Amino acid sequence: MEVSKEKNLVIDGKHQKPIVVDTIFKDDGKAKPIVIFCHGYKGFKDWGAWERMGEVFAENDFFFVKFNFSHNGTGPDHLTEFLNIEAFGDNNYVKELDDLQSVIDWLLLPDFKFAQQIDATNLSLIGHSRGGGITLIKAAEDKRIGKLLTYASVSDFGSRFPEGKKLEAWEKKGVQYIVNARTGQQLPHHYQFYKNYKENKERLSIKKAAKKLEIPHLIAHGSSDTSV
Repeated sequence: MEVSKEKNLVIDGKHQKPIVVDTIFKDDGKAKPIVIFCHGYKGFKDWGAWERMGEVFAENDFFFVKFNFSHNGTGPDHLTEFLNIEAFGDNNYVKELDDLQSVIDWLLLPDFKFAQQIDATNLSLIGHSRGGGITLIKAAEDKRIGKLLTYASVSDFGSRFPEGKKLEAWEKKGVQYIVNARTGQQLPHHYQFYKNYKENKERLSIKKAAKKLEIPHLIAHGSSDTSV
């Protein structure tokens, strides 16, 4: 049986930006385990191999879901381009955790469009790179999550921020920029990103979350990964 796809469904998040979602599954009316995939930093749901990965999961009788974080810089009308650069600058880890929560809650609503196709008691998360840290923290917080897979995951959020004079300059200016190697764009990070991390430092400790995990966790990591 070929897999069915519902592409670019738009759901409301908690932060005034849409969350764009894809579902991939066999339309056979059977309840299937759910797999939710979270992309990484400067990533998006339609990047690289993620579509094919979703098809493989669906072919093997999973209900696969992938989505764009609401503030990743894309939008419903430009799914693979970072045109919402102010939204990108306003993103932070807590917003991504909230977005993932919104996707989980949407899937498990009693009137979910494909409720007959899912096993609401069998939910797994996959996270790539920064998304690995997000899924790990959420898996430690939410008892509905039964399994976790992290692909090339980051192990710490705090160490990725600048220190000393660079941090002072960021605070003074209110914004710093990073080059998107794929497009050459200068993408902003507003200082709220760091402030939000500091205010939620305990919650955003990947190490502490990992110690709390009581579910199976598959860690996949390439030995030649130069980014993580």
